[in-house]
Amino acid sequence: METTAGSSSRDTRAEAALRLEEYAATQHGYVTRAQANRAGVGDQMLRRLQSGGWLDRSEHGVYRMRGAHDLPWAPVWAVWLSLDPAPVAYERVRHPTEIVRGPTASTAVYGIGDLTPEPYEFWTTRRRFIRRRDVKLRVGRLAPDDFRVVNDLPVTTPIRTLADLITDGYDGGHVSDCLRDALNQGLVDRRDLPGTLGDALRRTLPKSRLHHADPLAQQFTEMAAQ
Repeated sequence: METTAGSSSRDTRAEAALRLEEYAATQHGYVTRAQANRAGVGDQMLRRLQSGGWLDRSEHGVYRMRGAHDLPWAPVWAVWLSLDPAPVAYERVRHPTEIVRGPTASTAVYGIGDLTPEPYEFWTTRRRFIRRRDVKLRVGRLAPDDFRVVNDLPVTTPIRTLADLITDGYDGGHVSDCLRDALNQGLVDRRDLPGTLGDALRRTLPKSRLHHADPLAQQFTEMAAQ
């Protein structure tokens, strides 16, 4: 995206909205305050666009263009945008520094189970402080096989998401519901499911519980088949 030094005081709301649309068109209809400023649209114009019905505030510093299509995972998307608000989304996913972590936020993106996405959890490559109780950051680097890009959002794979659910101690019924949905949607391969889930659990369980990886994988495979 081309950075604009500043918008003219004569810019109309339609002209300002057109500037924002360059960002929103590649971000499911969303734009951040930092991106707006980059495009020469200041805070006063953002307020005018909100009052005029051009924008809706989705998250602190994140806006949705009025008329943009609804996203089932919209809250997760808006929070992810807010974590690094200046770059465009397609630039961030080339070398992601924040990845949506299972269990709850990832299940919302995949549409499996019925868990609420809060708190929003993310893997991050750098230690940082955030003043939000509904957002949790875990410092670490995931193996390439443990995440993928889903609709422009880097997120843990379905099998890694399920392993995180089990490791974090979520109710067995919720886990088996998520696994069953993942199987029905073709997100998880039925072939050697206990083996692949067991491998994922060995990457998530603490060392003291590693011997439980295969039994847990077998248990939840059988529960999902019921």
